[in-house]
Amino acid sequence: MDTDVIVVGAGATGLMVAAELALAGVRPVVLETLGARSTQSRALNLHPRTSEILQARGLLADLLEHQIVLGTPAHSFFGALPVPLDCHPWRTRHPYQIGVLQTRVEERLERRLAELGVTVSRGHEVTAVEQDPDGVTATVRTAGGERRLRSRYLVGCDGGRSRVRKALAVDFPGTDGSRLFVAADVVLARPPERWHAELDPERRRHLRLLPGNSMAGVVPVPGGRLMFSLRALEDGVHRLSFSGPAVQRIPREEPVAEAEILEAIRTACGLDSELKEVRWASRFSDACRQVERYRHGRVLLAGDAAHIIVPLGGQGLNLGLQDAFNLGWKLAAEVSGWAPPGLLDTYHTERHPAAAVLLREARAQFSLLDGGPELTPLREVLIELLGLPETNRHLAGVVSGLGLRHPVPDGAHPLVGRRLPDLDLRTADGPLPVHRLLRGGRGVFLDLSGAPADEAVVGAWAHRVDIRAATAAEDIGARQVLVRPDGHVCWADDRERLADALGRWFGAPR
Repeated sequence: MDTDVIVVGAGATGLMVAAELALAGVRPVVLETLGARSTQSRALNLHPRTSEILQARGLLADLLEHQIVLGTPAHSFFGALPVPLDCHPWRTRHPYQIGVLQTRVEERLERRLAELGVTVSRGHEVTAVEQDPDGVTATVRTAGGERRLRSRYLVGCDGGRSRVRKALAVDFPGTDGSRLFVAADVVLARPPERWHAELDPERRRHLRLLPGNSMAGVVPVPGGRLMFSLRALEDGVHRLSFSGPAVQRIPREEPVAEAEILEAIRTACGLDSELKEVRWASRFSDACRQVERYRHGRVLLAGDAAHIIVPLGGQGLNLGLQDAFNLGWKLAAEVSGWAPPGLLDTYHTERHPAAAVLLREARAQFSLLDGGPELTPLREVLIELLGLPETNRHLAGVVSGLGLRHPVPDGAHPLVGRRLPDLDLRTADGPLPVHRLLRGGRGVFLDLSGAPADEAVVGAWAHRVDIRAATAAEDIGARQVLVRPDGHVCWADDRERLADALGRWFGAPR
């Protein structure tokens, strides 16, 4: 074998998978077709659960130094309905979306890899993938020619047009895009707040000026509605996004012309000549697809290679990072030889349904955004429902990722399968937040009873599980919990089944 694991793709998902492997002592080979890191940020925001996992590995603080204002209050919204989704009931330090460019996330993850001794091999295009019972062979094309690399496992993180997925002849079922969008990074002649002051009363009724020198709305136009938004990014650049009848008449393959952008501004705002420069522009659609299985023998798919989603709120980036956080420690356990039977298969059984729910919710939100006056009664009913605490909490948990519960047996403790809330703990060594317990990527047995931690059973797994005693100001409904390296609870308060849970998730005792 040339290596234990090949990671194909050095976007955010691939970098996160590689970083998780390296943290667990597995040195992957990371192959990326592009010769340099992309300077284009399709996604602009981190959802609360993604912020938690980055903080758990000590990566969030650096990203917050580059935070941008998203143009909305701290809450998220569902389908642009005027009722905020409140994430506070999910007990998180980050009950809001954080504005960070995808390029910043990828830059920090690549630095994390370098800190762990792993470099990205750029200009390495994977052209073929073959597997047998013993391993995977990847054919790699570089400027110097072609070569073959052999590994025990391969992870395809190479995007929606994944070469890995196609090499395995894996179907990608779902819905074709029915609507096209344009996104462009532009430098404006004047800030949006100046635009908004000049809007006529009818346009001002449909376009809202938002915090952070941004603007968004849906404007009625002949033949339909024009979705239009401007978000301030960094260094005087704004992200302009729009979709309307005129966009649908242009083939997706057609490059975005400056005249098309100017026409969208004119149609939405009634203003001319507001552009100084177009830095980047692209078209995308509302296609939604998901593979039926995330694992195919020794090849695993993650991120956009496994699912593509309506480009609404940056869910693609966030789903990919959460895939990687779930997969990394499990694949490392498999490679290191201590994984219990079936552990790696739980990557599919946990992450596939998580993405399926978000694909459904994203389509529902897009329908609300895209529909005309005929959906007004439905919107009014949903506004009433979102005013109910339980409904609001449920949708906030889905959209943010905080409410995810992995499949668990009937009768399991209510915490099992869920993330452990990021509580403030009191330990013998002083205050400690839960996320610091996860910094090393190990399991954690957390005893909140107030007594010294009971090591009678867990001590036999101390080589893989940290044992901590603490108290918490908030009651989580359990005195003792076993937490996986990804922060999800896998056992709570059932002493008779503790050894079984340890063996199920952390292999044989020492």
